[in-house]
Formats: sequence, structure tokens, C-alpha cells
Amino acid sequence: MAHVDPWDIKVDDERQEDSLETFIIFCEDDNSEPLYFRSFSNDKIKVNAIPNQKQGKLNILNALQKCKADGLVAFDANCYRLIDGITEHIWCVYDRDLESEQWENISDEDHLEFDYSIQTAQQTGLHVAWSNDAFELWILLHFEDMPARQRLHRNYIYGRLTEIFKVITPRTEELDAITGNIHFNYKNSFKKRSHFLKHILPLLKNNTSAAITRAEELEAQFANAVPFHMRNPCTLVHHLVKEIIAI
Repeated sequence: MAHVDPWDIKVDDERQEDSLETFIIFCEDDNSEPLYFRSFSNDKIKVNAIPNQKQGKLNILNALQKCKADGLVAFDANCYRLIDGITEHIWCVYDRDLESEQWENISDEDHLEFDYSIQTAQQTGLHVAWSNDAFELWILLHFEDMPARQRLHRNYIYGRLTEIFKVITPRTEELDAITGNIHFNYKNSFKKRSHFLKHILPLLKNNTSAAITRAEELEAQFANAVPFHMRNPCTLVHHLVKEIIAI
């Protein structure tokens, strides 16, 4: 048995990791969202970004099940609520994902389902960083303003990102090869893990403040009386990002 000097034994045996501010983030997709939020981890912050947690009410249900299993929620006053005094920052991240580019083709049931998922989360105490129509709206806000009060489908957002990355600088031979392909588009190329890490993520950090400002401007266009599904284009990802970087 190896000799252990008395001064090598810590009185407080708590791991450093357990003393970090912890963010538990239930992400809709497999790559972009988890990779983005994990990039904020540092010596003060631990980010547990859980991938593939689905959209809307399924995301909220997955979050509740995980939090219940971990003792973070309890049934009280006729509903599940986060337990008072927990230190974890718990967020759900998902998209509206409009069912059609034609607003009139979307059912009222689909609109209500999106609204109700957010309302349910709020009643439980979960935070929701939703995007209408897609998380990539948050990515796009790092590079340009959005048209005011003009409903945007995710196809528009992907289209703009495609055009931006065809000409963005600085460039590398690998980036040129990706964007120079006749079939190149952002969704198919940069939602891949390796490409997002290498070509997208490094360009976002220096533009975080600009993205926050633009997101705040979009959010300010809509009064609280406007149903969530009508708030388009809009994203609340900046609320989560601001909470992280404030630590």
C-alpha cells in the first residue's frame, strides 16, 4: 500500500467539479446545440448539454423525467415544480419547426402545442430557450440583422447561412472545398459534428455580443400578449447565453 502523507489528505473531499456552477441543457438536436453550449464550459462552469431531447412537449417531458429521477422536481400544489433551493440551472432548448412555409397551411393545433409546451415549462420552473423557427436563427444573428416583422421559415435561415459561408473570411482550403461543392448548403454540411466544431464554432465567440443585441431587438418587437407561435422571427437563446457568461 502506498504511503500517504497526512497533508495530502484534504479535509474537504468535495471534488472541484461538484463546486462548479452547473447548467443542465436539454437540446433538441444531436450536434449543433450541444456542441455550442458545451463550448462555454470553463473552470467556473460545467455544462451538461444532453442531445436529442426532441422538440416542444417531448423536450419538456424528457426534462421533467430526468429531473424527477435526479430529485430536482417534486409534485407540489397540483403540479410538478423544481424544488426550491436547487443550484442547477436547468434549460430546455428547442425549435418551433414550422410545419409549412405557408402560414395558412399550419393548423391551430400545431400553434397551440408550441405555446402550451412553453407554458407548461414555465409553470414547472424550467427555462426555455426556444427559437422560432430554428436554432440556426441564433447562429445567423452573429452575422446579420433580420427583416423586421417578417415571418421567416427555417429554409430562409439556412439559405442565408449558406450564402454567408460561401464568402466568409478568413478562409481555409478545407472551407473552400466544402462551400465550393455545387450541392453545398449549410444544413447538410455544417450541422455535422466535425464541420461545426472546426468551421462554425470558432467564428461565433467574437460575435456573441452582436448576436445578443440583435436577439434582444427581435424579442422587443413582441408584447407579452402576443402568443409564442406568433413571435417570429424570434429566439430566446440569448437569455441562456447571458446567464452563462454572467458567471
